[in-house]
Amino acid sequence: MVPEISDTYMFLKSAKEIWEAVEQTYLKAKDALQIYDVKVKIVAAKQENKSVTKYANQLKSLWMELDHYRVIKAKCAEDSTILKEYTEQDRVYDFLVGLNPEFDQVRIQILGKEKVPGLNEVVAIIRSEESRRGLMLGTPTTESSAMMIEGGSSMIAN
Repeated sequence: MVPEISDTYMFLKSAKEIWEAVEQTYLKAKDALQIYDVKVKIVAAKQENKSVTKYANQLKSLWMELDHYRVIKAKCAEDSTILKEYTEQDRVYDFLVGLNPEFDQVRIQILGKEKVPGLNEVVAIIRSEESRRGLMLGTPTTESSAMMIEGGSSMIAN
């Protein structure tokens, strides 16, 4: 412990008291500001010019960070399962909200199902639609194309 910090804990009676005081002061897992910051990023996340995969991975990374800061302890396994299902549904909705309008029809189909699929299945459905559109419309997707510059002119290669 650096001297600037250790001076404030020097007169506590036990190691347990020191660790509890340090945890209260410095633990980021319960920091409301950190949670708020991540939630703002999640709400602001949009697909825009990103591929479906990059957009989904951006959100998944933010959700992992949120899970790190927001530790929720359920009292029983059943509550834990219910909470996990609600969290999964919320993440599906977050993902669908930020998709580009070109996926409106698929979004409607997903939301029209009796039971909304899990996040990974929804991402797979949207990725499949992205690939289908790329093939059918002749517009390469971000993932399946690369920009090549040859002799001063640019061309798209699949």
